[in-house]
Amino acid sequence: MRVVVYENTMDRAKLIRDLLSTYRYKTYINTDRQISLNSIKDIKPSLMIINVDNPSHMELLDKIQQNSQFNQIPVILISNVNSSGVLRKYNQLNHVDFLVEPFKIKNFRHMVERWITFRSVYVN
Repeated sequence: MRVVVYENTMDRAKLIRDLLSTYRYKTYINTDRQISLNSIKDIKPSLMIINVDNPSHMELLDKIQQNSQFNQIPVILISNVNSSGVLRKYNQLNHVDFLVEPFKIKNFRHMVERWITFRSVYVN
């Protein structure tokens, strides 16, 4: 299983990668401001974890949701603020979960396991 992580800093991305390493997922990290749908097309992830505190990540999420090739990929949104506007905007979308930092590691792992299981059973 491949997981793509879009984070603002490498430290935070490494933390998420370390949390996922126990599951032996192949983790791809992107901290660049330049994000393209081509990288998603090349990787073909089973799950995406996106920090929505970065405006370019929000733009990426909008593009993903508009693209029929990618809008079935489960997404976990992470934010360090309780932004109800973001939650309202993306809450009605299928295959999207939302975590507000700080979050419990067990909740994060449970969410990842649930989406990976969903993806492997129903989509692949």
